[in-house]
Amino acid sequence: MLNYIMENKDWLFSGAGVTVITLVLSLLFKRKSSAKLDASLNQQVDLKEAGSFQSVSPKELTEVEKVAERFRTILELMNEGRSYSQFTIPQLAQIMKLHKISELENVFTGRTEPSFTFIEDFCKTFGVCKEWLIEGKGAPYSSDTPSKSDPMDYLSLIEEANPENIYFVRENSDTAPAFILLKVSKWKYLILRRTWHISDAVGAGGQRQLYSFYSLIKELRDKRRLHTSCWGLTLSKDEFNSLLCGQKFPGKYTDAGFSEDPWWDDLTDINHKYPIAENYEQWHGKSFIKAQEIIKWYMSERKAS
Repeated sequence: MLNYIMENKDWLFSGAGVTVITLVLSLLFKRKSSAKLDASLNQQVDLKEAGSFQSVSPKELTEVEKVAERFRTILELMNEGRSYSQFTIPQLAQIMKLHKISELENVFTGRTEPSFTFIEDFCKTFGVCKEWLIEGKGAPYSSDTPSKSDPMDYLSLIEEANPENIYFVRENSDTAPAFILLKVSKWKYLILRRTWHISDAVGAGGQRQLYSFYSLIKELRDKRRLHTSCWGLTLSKDEFNSLLCGQKFPGKYTDAGFSEDPWWDDLTDINHKYPIAENYEQWHGKSFIKAQEIIKWYMSERKAS
């Protein structure tokens, strides 16, 4: 190559030679640039096509499919935590006293749109929130029971419901809010959503409510002879709120692996006459002892007046 350049240097460095060399180099540069441009355009097209695939939204569910999905959610919630004796569609159909199992199966699969009467019957039978089942608003087991300030005001409602069991549910915390849960049957519960603090984190109204809570327990346990139907349940803050707000099927906490906490019975022992009284503070906390003191004080004030 070097010998060729030396032999033809006069021509190569002449005007004609320089022109020819420039044209050759320019042509080569254009080919490389064109190849890069094509590759870049192809890459952009690939990205756009990929983006268009990603932007395709899943098929929008129909209202019937959404309702069917919520029916299936109820069954899932009812079986949460159950390793045996799970609820099934045929069992639910039998509880509803339907003529055919397929009536409920078709609703669960979305083949049939349930009538408002069917939905109302299902909700009434299993304690499900009708507004949630139809529109998805609220929570599956949201309760529309009227809120009452004093626990004793719920006595007539409890008697009317005639529950199999009455649960006094308490949060495991210093403020210890509590509410009442009624087990109407194995598949239906009623949540009385009003809470009361079983602690000293109360004002004048809270003191009255503490005494009312104490009075309700005494009424149910002693006067109505329902001691064997009353149970206690202590839950973590998250579990307590999930149950209270109707996000979970109550049977999850009262059936499978249920551990009874008789804190409600201990609460009534305000004079610490039970042999186990020395353990109250360890079991239930200092705020529990103070709640007992408030009840005792309120009772003395009532007698004095």
